[in-house]
Amino acid sequence: MTSSRRVKVALGAGGAVALGAGSAILLGGILGLAWWSWRRRPGHVPVTRFRRTRAALVAVGVVIIAVGAIWRLTIAIKPVAACTPPGGPQVSTRTGGFGASLVAQKVATWPETGIGLLYSRVSDAKVCWSRASDYYVAVHEEHIAGARALNLGDITLTPGFNISKEELRTLNSHEAGHRKQWAILTVIGGPLAFPIAYSIDDFFFPGSRNHFERWAGLESGGYSHEGTGPVLGPAQLAVLGVVAAIIVVALLAAWHRRASMRSRSRASPTGSA
Repeated sequence: MTSSRRVKVALGAGGAVALGAGSAILLGGILGLAWWSWRRRPGHVPVTRFRRTRAALVAVGVVIIAVGAIWRLTIAIKPVAACTPPGGPQVSTRTGGFGASLVAQKVATWPETGIGLLYSRVSDAKVCWSRASDYYVAVHEEHIAGARALNLGDITLTPGFNISKEELRTLNSHEAGHRKQWAILTVIGGPLAFPIAYSIDDFFFPGSRNHFERWAGLESGGYSHEGTGPVLGPAQLAVLGVVAAIIVVALLAAWHRRASMRSRSRASPTGSA
């Protein structure tokens, strides 16, 4: 092999490693990078099954993130108007400029915010900028969350609320708390970490029992306190039963696979002899 070809092969391998690590971080955050590094550990043979399917899913995820990031950039270049709720414009209660925490939250939720802004544009929602909490608000009577407000990173989708300026400022503070949760879980587990964690929590701890709503503030979110324990109805018990069955089957399959490998390793010297 010539020296130039060796350089091309090395660059190709390095590019593949960089692409894999970058995709793992974008899609899975710190946990995704840890899983990718564990699969590439010395002596480990990667599983080749469903390789094309995994590659296609990764490609789709990266494209969605890229679309969200680019659309968010276009909105950042061309700002939207400030929100003017009933009772007059909001008065900004933020003291000082953007702090490091706020900047980090906006950077971490950049693609998700872009997806929310793109959805708002497609659904003809009225998008404005909340000066009180430094995020976007998209108002549409028939958005995907119905009568509830839905936070997507740095944008909140809402059907609109006929409430006072003070109540609206309090609600904005609550939704800004969800932005922080989005940012933290995105860094840990990727863009889907927060909606998955929130949905699972809300399934067993609905309404005011939801831990994410409690951390963001129940009163500011308009929730009335109805307890803290889980709700274990027929649906929850059925899901727990299915999860338990899956865990048992997975453990039995792993035990059977290891037993088969041990039996084959013991039989191989005899066969060679």
